[in-house]
Amino acid sequence: MRVLMVIHTRWNRELGGPRAQIELGEELRRLGDTVEKLSYEDVFPEERPSRLPAPLSTLAGYVRSNRSFAARARAWVRTHGGRFDVIDANQTDLPFPKRDLGFSGLLVARSVGLIPAYEEFERMAARRWPEPFSARRAVHRALTWPGHHRRLRDVERSFRHADLINVSNSDELENVAGAMGWGPKAVMFPFGLSDADHRAFREERLPAAERLAACTAAFIGTWNARKGARDWPLIVERVRQRVPGARFLFLGTGIGREQVLRDFPAETRGALEVVPSYDNARLPGLLARVTAGAFPGYLEGFGFTVLEKLAAGLPVVAYDAPGPREMLRHQAIRTTVPVGDTEAFAARLAEVLTLTPERYGEISADSSRVAALFSWPEIARRTRETYLDRLERLRS
Repeated sequence: MRVLMVIHTRWNRELGGPRAQIELGEELRRLGDTVEKLSYEDVFPEERPSRLPAPLSTLAGYVRSNRSFAARARAWVRTHGGRFDVIDANQTDLPFPKRDLGFSGLLVARSVGLIPAYEEFERMAARRWPEPFSARRAVHRALTWPGHHRRLRDVERSFRHADLINVSNSDELENVAGAMGWGPKAVMFPFGLSDADHRAFREERLPAAERLAACTAAFIGTWNARKGARDWPLIVERVRQRVPGARFLFLGTGIGREQVLRDFPAETRGALEVVPSYDNARLPGLLARVTAGAFPGYLEGFGFTVLEKLAAGLPVVAYDAPGPREMLRHQAIRTTVPVGDTEAFAARLAEVLTLTPERYGEISADSSRVAALFSWPEIARRTRETYLDRLERLRS
């Protein structure tokens, strides 16, 4: 196959969105396919680094990319699309009929997190954690509202014009095929880890006794409400009431240590370590001395970070939410709790931190077993078979 991957973000493995397409593309190349990409830097090659403060430059980029990425991508595909058999485009990025694109191959709309579900979470968060009025927040909302509205409209258009809708968890499949009404167009392929990544996590692991002695829970993710930032202060407090020596490692928060620590009372800050960013190659080593994974997230497309913690042999406590549920439902023991139940989350995490070495070893082995179910080579093979089958149907 000749495949074009399209996404409106920068082509960066450190970002969750493009990571799926980057790593799937690598596996497809190993299977003999040709894979190219069309991403933010290709569509906006003239862009120079912004001199605006970070919040304003991010907002400016958001408004600009939502306004014109799809239009520029359409122009590119009209000129070059004939080179490809398959275009695998992130939802909203090519919301046009194939006739308009001048493309006769297989058009796939990809979800790495269903936008209508994310918008619904934002409305819930505004009700649950209302923030005081500020002029800056009001301006931000006014500038981004048209983009939010357009994104929701373009999701529907993308799905309507696509030959196939590729989602990454069973909750999304049920939503897209059932509630949204796209039926047999929808297919579900989770994400995975490469053989090399699985091997790296296995090789870095320390014995169960050493990991238990560390008494440390690790969270990986951007520091925001959807991934549990609002719940963490109470979780830490409740865990330390049960396990006074417990420590917490926050990786990849995207903001500085002091900003994260401001969300916690002074008496717990000494038990927290914050690593705002890291190179992916370092992650197996960063998790080597961790006892448990923790992810109080409300909604994910898939949740690479949960899979990475499982691959490291860590028991993972999480909310029973879309994304993490896709992996953790395979566990022999239950480590999920109802969404938003911080008391149950803290109790379960405290239990894991105080397991006997024998029981910890059993649960750790089960985590490794579950992680092995999510292998990029196998997922790529099944994705490829489906794309080729649908492509043959189109051509016949």
